Amino acid sequence: MGNDKKILFQKECHRLVSAPSELQKKYGFWIINCSENCRSPENSFSLCHERYFEFYSLSHLIDGGGRIWLPGEEERILEAGDWVLIAPGDLHRYGGADGKAYIEDAVRFCGPVADRMRDAGVLKSAVIHGSRMRKLLPIISLSHDPSHSAQINANIALQSLLVELYNMREQERGRGSSPLMSQLLEELKLRPEHWWTVQELAEYCQLSPDQFRRNFQRYTGITPKQYIEDLKLKQAARLLLSSGLPVTEVAARFGYQDPFHFSRRFKLRIGVAPGQYRKAFMGELPE
Repeated sequence: MGNDKKILFQKECHRLVSAPSELQKKYGFWIINCSENCRSPENSFSLCHERYFEFYSLSHLIDGGGRIWLPGEEERILEAGDWVLIAPGDLHRYGGADGKAYIEDAVRFCGPVADRMRDAGVLKSAVIHGSRMRKLLPIISLSHDPSHSAQINANIALQSLLVELYNMREQERGRGSSPLMSQLLEELKLRPEHWWTVQELAEYCQLSPDQFRRNFQRYTGITPKQYIEDLKLKQAARLLLSSGLPVTEVAARFGYQDPFHFSRRFKLRIGVAPGQYRKAFMGELPE
């Protein structure tokens, strides 16, 4: 880790030089600065050193083209409509290339809310394919208005766009996976009482168990065992609030023969026991 840090600080760094306002600090997410229709030269990629930012950067390539390099990946061609999201501390290079200028709208931002989004996997350095529709312009316009309402609305609009880009990235990733994987997830929802083995899951997707584990975690972000139990407990939580069924019957409907085991797992995942959960969100049910 120490050697990695030493290497990192030898690279070109774009510093965070501005401070948030009191409103932005309370909100926990703020836009540092913006640029629109900003043009870098045709060969800016070849001149760009490996670098990292102390902030988040969202660039929308609105015209021209270029190339990008991220660690562990080969250089990629960028086309008009592509989004480039860079997280703090991540090495990268991007810019105009192959006879094209890099023309962008861009927003730089930071804050603990953004960090929590990164921890959850919503924000990560990536290229997302999109259209030339200039979705940053309304956000840039709001960010230039110093009123509290405009600043808050700019933050909300940017967060909404970041979630939209996350969903687009996940859809791209899903298209690269076997169609059987998405069919399997639907099958898991339709058979909540069944406890699937990895062997059964792998056979459904026509993969070996090891291949299936890797593909499943890449597709969902969690292990098959965790996904199945979380799915059961979330469905059980919904049934607790939508019915007056005893906890023992709710447990049985999701394959838990031992209601005490169900209660322990429910409390571990949801935070409270099933009966407490029902009382907190529904109150006492009639006999």
